[in-house]
Amino acid sequence: MKKIFKSLISVICLVSILIGVSYIPVKADENEIGFNYTQKSVYTGKQFVLVLQNAPKKIKWWASSDESIAAVKNGVVTAVGPGVCKIKAKCNDIKYTCIVTVVDPYIKAERDYIRVGKTTTVKVKGDKVKSYTSSDPEILTVEKDGTVTANAKGSATITALCKSGREYTLEMNVYQNIQYIENPTFDDLAPTIHMSFEELVGDSGEEGYPDMMPAPDTYKIIVDLYWKVVLVYTQDSDGEYTIPVRYMRCTVGKSSTPTRQGTFKMLSTKNRFAHFNVGGNAQYWSLITSATYFHSILYDAIDANTWTRSSWENLGKAVSHGCVRLPVPDARWIYYNAAPGTVVEIRAGSSKDEATKAISDQLILAEAPSTRPTLKKGQIPWTDNWTIEDVPQEVKFVRYEQGSGK
Repeated sequence: MKKIFKSLISVICLVSILIGVSYIPVKADENEIGFNYTQKSVYTGKQFVLVLQNAPKKIKWWASSDESIAAVKNGVVTAVGPGVCKIKAKCNDIKYTCIVTVVDPYIKAERDYIRVGKTTTVKVKGDKVKSYTSSDPEILTVEKDGTVTANAKGSATITALCKSGREYTLEMNVYQNIQYIENPTFDDLAPTIHMSFEELVGDSGEEGYPDMMPAPDTYKIIVDLYWKVVLVYTQDSDGEYTIPVRYMRCTVGKSSTPTRQGTFKMLSTKNRFAHFNVGGNAQYWSLITSATYFHSILYDAIDANTWTRSSWENLGKAVSHGCVRLPVPDARWIYYNAAPGTVVEIRAGSSKDEATKAISDQLILAEAPSTRPTLKKGQIPWTDNWTIEDVPQEVKFVRYEQGSGK
């Protein structure tokens, strides 16, 4: 039990110092003896004073449970190294305890990657900075106040030299800005409206998984449950997701198994062409949260020729088990472009949202032919307006298996 308590206190203290929360000194009652701090977080090399309030005499007995973490002399506590220990004092044969958490100073940035032409800031927590330098100013430059500017694609290391003599380093990656179509037409944003049925449900013949993907903040994806559309945006010059990239028609969850609403960060499970545990098959799975995926329409087997007519005709309706179904080219776009960590907002939507209604009204797809066409794997037309080679190769993709919840 003592070990569990110690571990819990360690976590609480460490989290508090990382988010910048300091402990408020404890004010003892008028006659109560007690420390001015019962818990304290401090950076390595710093000091603070412990006072045993209302003690009837000068305290001569002080002790640290681990002097490699924090040492004490006459109530002055010196942080020596990272960890958690107890500082104790004794008065009238009663011992009083303060739990001290020591954390090394560190350098942090608003983000550890930025795009060409953007700026961010770096700061050192727990030490005073004397100067900042960049290992490669052609890629990153850094000002005296910690403002970092991205100049070219690549990576460079920011070093902070502090007045204590210590140095702290942070490697930062610079990515190219996403190439998007200036003043796009609706056809540019919704290429599926001009695709043949074969392309919308067929199998490209691709195998495997992405190796590298765009950085997680490249896109924001919105699923509108009322209008049954998926909207993809990238950032404008102010960092807001206002620039449209792609519009998609979708199927969402039925009332008994609704699509979960909220804002999520995509997880790392992707499947190329796989079987559901509850039956059915789909192409290009990408996990949003829990058991909610983006994926294609349904198939009776892992064969595009087995596409189910009802699944195709239900695009634009609320009939799924909670997943977001898409035409194959759209599911494929998300599979290769939406990295783990990409923000997905699933919203209820509104009948009064005229802008989204206008998008939905134009997302008209090819009808399923009365005679089932033969779909040869890898031999169907592909007219989409992007290629895998166009995808920014910025972060390594690490895949988890279906059912892992990751």
